[in-house]
Amino acid sequence: MKKTIAVKIKKRRNFLPTLMATIIFWGGWGWLVYSFPPSSPFLILAFGTLLWLAVFLTSGLIFGNSKIGALVACWLLLFLIFRYFKIGNILNLSLLTIIFFLLAFSFYKRVT
Repeated sequence: MKKTIAVKIKKRRNFLPTLMATIIFWGGWGWLVYSFPPSSPFLILAFGTLLWLAVFLTSGLIFGNSKIGALVACWLLLFLIFRYFKIGNILNLSLLTIIFFLLAFSFYKRVT
């Protein structure tokens, strides 16, 4: 019983720094979108990096699992890359979703 309480306290200890980093990354992403036009490859790379970090931390906090957070962030970023290259149709979206659901299911099955 004492061990489970220590594990819960350890998991809660990282919540506030992660929440602060999430707010900073969402703010940085919003500032980048609002302030700069997407004219150079560096800005597109910064857009993707800030968005991935913000979505990763947000979904990691929501789901309580960083692997699922990374999968959600990769799914969103890949879909936006598909849209950038004008191949983001419903078929690619559904295939991408199926692939990431299977990956998430395999991660979840390995953990339990």
